[in-house]
Amino acid sequence: MRSQNPLRATLVAAFVLSAATPAMVAAQQTALGVRVGENMEYDDALIGMHLQIPIARQVDFYPSMDVYFPNTGTRLGFNGDLRYRFPVASAWQPYVGGGLNWLHRSVNGINNEDVGVDLLGGVQTRLGAAYPFAEGRLLLQDNTSFQL
Repeated sequence: MRSQNPLRATLVAAFVLSAATPAMVAAQQTALGVRVGENMEYDDALIGMHLQIPIARQVDFYPSMDVYFPNTGTRLGFNGDLRYRFPVASAWQPYVGGGLNWLHRSVNGINNEDVGVDLLGGVQTRLGAAYPFAEGRLLLQDNTSFQL
């Protein structure tokens, strides 16, 4: 049975409650956002940031960086994704995407790097100048993992 870290539980709860909201000025503009979550395979909490750069009406370039909190060492992830936002009449807008990712892990001076692809899906809505969202991401590398 896994022991629950209070920080991890707080970060996951914040994610579920959509507390990670990107600061956006208006629709169809480049925006910077903050994210929190957990990688389920590694059982690591994470915090990160992403950019949303519109390149077409429903398509964004969606690069992101995640800093993980493993029990030992460090873990960093970088993703370069394209994201398609489905045109819907609802306030909640679903999206899917994917791209390349790179994961760096360092423990006791030993470094490991893994390059792969990722698939993502989620929903976002607008709340004033912010866009709360919930997202799942499948990282397909040597060690496949899923994160919320």
